[in-house]
Amino acid sequence: MENYVTIQEIAGKWNLSPRRVQYLCKTDRIPGAQKTGDIWLIPADASKPADMRIKKAVKEPAFPTDDLDIETLYGPDTRQIQERHVCSIYQTRHGNGTGIITKYDVFPGIQLFYQDFHLDSLDYSRTDQDFSKNVITINHCRLGRFEAEFANGEFIYLGEGDLAMNLPEKAPVRNAFPLSHFHGVTITISIEEAAKGMKELETVFGEIPVHFEALRDRLLKGNEFIIFRSSPALEHILGEMYEEQKRTRLFYLKLKVLELFFYLLSSNQEAADDRPYFNKNHVLAVKAMTDYMVKNINRHFTSEELSLKFGIPLTSMKKCFKGIYGMPVHTYMREYRVHVAADLLRQTNLSIAEIAEQVGYSNQSKFTETFRRILNVSPVEYRNNRCPDGRKKDFSD
Repeated sequence: MENYVTIQEIAGKWNLSPRRVQYLCKTDRIPGAQKTGDIWLIPADASKPADMRIKKAVKEPAFPTDDLDIETLYGPDTRQIQERHVCSIYQTRHGNGTGIITKYDVFPGIQLFYQDFHLDSLDYSRTDQDFSKNVITINHCRLGRFEAEFANGEFIYLGEGDLAMNLPEKAPVRNAFPLSHFHGVTITISIEEAAKGMKELETVFGEIPVHFEALRDRLLKGNEFIIFRSSPALEHILGEMYEEQKRTRLFYLKLKVLELFFYLLSSNQEAADDRPYFNKNHVLAVKAMTDYMVKNINRHFTSEELSLKFGIPLTSMKKCFKGIYGMPVHTYMREYRVHVAADLLRQTNLSIAEIAEQVGYSNQSKFTETFRRILNVSPVEYRNNRCPDGRKKDFSD
């Protein structure tokens, strides 16, 4: 349209990221902006809106980039919901899910983010960001699973207890959570600023053997993305870090972050060799297969049937499914059926037999046995204990 420009064009003119401009359009901050299909069109003579976000004075951003803030890291639908003495708390929305991020400025150039997500994915892209190469990102998965999709179409997964490090050049373009929940931490290190912070600490502690250049060079070795699989040492360090979040003692969090750095620099443990990258076509086939199974939850399919229907070799299907969801196909479906049944027990007046049939069990005894094995209570006990008082009655046949 004449006299209108695209988000990319106005982003360059205003020296903002396209993601930031999209957010301004969605929140009616740019007069005259209009959406045509999936494309925003902006009046060519539009003025750059004033930045209304609250920014800390004096302190420079941890990343040497323009306008890299919490919205860039977690998406445009992210807002601060609380400011505490030692941390800031944010809420992010993606699709029908939400997440809570708690941010601590641990040292100059080092930030710690606790993440509690109940959503399927973070729908954003970092490809438009001019990251400095002197930045290291550390991610740890506490609960759930973490999916990283890269620009070349490959996927990699973190399971519970796994830790990953990457340079910005190898940052995922999309993060997803196959189990629809994720609890973990991210630590960002701006090497030059962080090194200055370590020097300041030496006036109190003496020499501190944390050299971030060495951390990058020794651990990343040109691979740009590595994984340390779960280990007792990592569990000890990170486990206490998660426990400390409940107390919010910043000095102790600082010590735990330093301990993690010491471990990564001095440990003889090498990065995991078994960090399989999964082909995009296989990942998409497995996800389509999973969607098909959950939509037909009352039916049982053999692995051979699924392999044939979705055009993926049986061995590749099994390996890729376990990589994505952390368990074999039939284990996943058994747990999924039980959790759907639990929802029906809470939300409906259907009998136990009717619920069992809806989730694919023709034998009520078998359903009860499976339900008890996974949730440690029988369906009747679950309903009586979890439902409102008005529904606390036995609906079993």
